[in-house]
Amino acid sequence: MSRGELIAGDVVFFKNTYRRGISHVGLYIGDGEFIHASNRRGGVKISELDSSYYQPRWAGARRMR
Repeated sequence: MSRGELIAGDVVFFKNTYRRGISHVGLYIGDGEFIHASNRRGGVKISELDSSYYQPRWAGARRMR
């Protein structure tokens, strides 16, 4: 699924964050943002898909039925 097709609730995947391959997931909340657990210390955060960190690590998304 492309980023242009995302709707709130879609699961978004990122690769090569702390290990090779798919290594991070979040839930798309709309307006180009997703919610995710960043790390144990940082807790749950809202981030932008187009951020300099997450944009190049985009791996795709899935819509759960």
